[in-house]
Amino acid sequence: MRDLLADYIAEAPDLMPFYARPARTLLTSLPKTARWDPALVEAVAAYNERLGGRAVFSGDEAAVVTGQQAGLLTGPLYTIYKAATAVLLSRKLQARSGRLCAPVFWVASEDHDFDEVRTAHVLTKTHELLSLRYEPSLAVEGLPASHVPAEASLHALIDSAAAQTPGSEYRNEVAAFLHESLDASASLAEWTARIMARLFLDTPLIVFAPDLPEARVLAQPIIERAIREPLLTSRLVNETGERLENLGYPRAVVKGDDECAFFLDMDGRRGKVTFDGNLFRMPDMDRVFTPDEMLSIAASEPGRFSANVALRCLVQQRLFPVVAYVAGPGELAYWGQFKPLFDAFGLEMPVIYPRARCLLSTVKLNQLQAKLGIERNDLAQAPDAIADTVLRRMADEGTETIVAQHRGAIADAWQRFAEDLTPQSKTAAAMAAKAAERAAQEIERIERALLEGDGARATAVRGQVARLCTAFFPIRRPQERVLNVFSFLFEHGWNLIPRLLKEIDIESFAVKEIEL
Repeated sequence: MRDLLADYIAEAPDLMPFYARPARTLLTSLPKTARWDPALVEAVAAYNERLGGRAVFSGDEAAVVTGQQAGLLTGPLYTIYKAATAVLLSRKLQARSGRLCAPVFWVASEDHDFDEVRTAHVLTKTHELLSLRYEPSLAVEGLPASHVPAEASLHALIDSAAAQTPGSEYRNEVAAFLHESLDASASLAEWTARIMARLFLDTPLIVFAPDLPEARVLAQPIIERAIREPLLTSRLVNETGERLENLGYPRAVVKGDDECAFFLDMDGRRGKVTFDGNLFRMPDMDRVFTPDEMLSIAASEPGRFSANVALRCLVQQRLFPVVAYVAGPGELAYWGQFKPLFDAFGLEMPVIYPRARCLLSTVKLNQLQAKLGIERNDLAQAPDAIADTVLRRMADEGTETIVAQHRGAIADAWQRFAEDLTPQSKTAAAMAAKAAERAAQEIERIERALLEGDGARATAVRGQVARLCTAFFPIRRPQERVLNVFSFLFEHGWNLIPRLLKEIDIESFAVKEIEL
């Protein structure tokens, strides 16, 4: 498959028609935007004040939006990089254009996939991965994040993270904030919003939750259009996904032919809606509505509706004058399927701007990597395989040469033996081939025994390799997709965010290494 992110950055001619315009053009030409709805300005300002944020805005600003699910302790590091990119991009746009520009972080408080957000991973002082998992006492299946309670049991997770991660004089202050903000939060979404507001306290970042009543009212025309043409969104998304697939890109979003673009709240739970040509159905809740009934609910109770991944992008454009959306690689892929939706709903598609990609390192980790002679990307491999390579490099050259010579000679001998047996007996030849495989395995065991000859050295190398892998590619995935920001905050304090904002270059789309 083709690399969509790389092609988007390179402005591949056959890919760019799926987007509004190339990301870099945003920095040379900022489109005119309308003023925010006054009721929304007031509601968002009150919301940020309640969270403890300091963002100041008037509603005349062009918006740079990004967002993420309400994950435990904000989820993986890329959540922070998305917000940081939005802050830096809005600053740059305002400086270059002379027009007001505001970064907005959309906390996906309507999302109801709890399993995706219940776990946070941190690095311990002993260089191991600690998984913190939220186990609420109440049943939360189907609940939007704004309804998932922030229970007192989360205090124990805070204490565990603070005690087991590297710390400094900042540890107690950071932990105290987490405890206080948890006590002040009614839901997981609200706790996430409070943490984001504190992390970006000294920036213009505006924290937003789409379940605000004023936002639901403003989104009503989008929902009503989706009710009147219930299968339009799924059809357009699937057709565009097929076109991308024909170009060699993965299809990021696949919708059922009967799937509607909105969810309906039933007794506090977010329910999927389908349409059979005559009636709306909620298959998980055994409910049926006529189109008129569904439109009546939308008019009288707009707060019961929320958008799916495709319609959310349209709601976002309805609420804010969005000039750019800061997206990760996965989001960039699904935005490529949405341009026809903006055209169909008469809305301007924003520029999709790739988020910063970062790798947090330390002097000690970099020195250890250099000492072992390992390339950074090689650390995504299995730790044992990396350690074997390092130990071979350290082994006596003569020993390694002997093993290599005899490995080849033995393999050749078995191969000739099997070939000579073939005319006599295919069964015997197959037995010889199997014996050759066993011989190769035995040579590997002998080689490993030689490598492990210096037991203390071998143990040390394997531990050092495991430490590097866990720090840079935990569970063999990029650091930013696994580790949580609190892996570093207990040690570096709130100044970590200003440090990131200083180091990140949003005009370079390469991975940025930041040595803490």
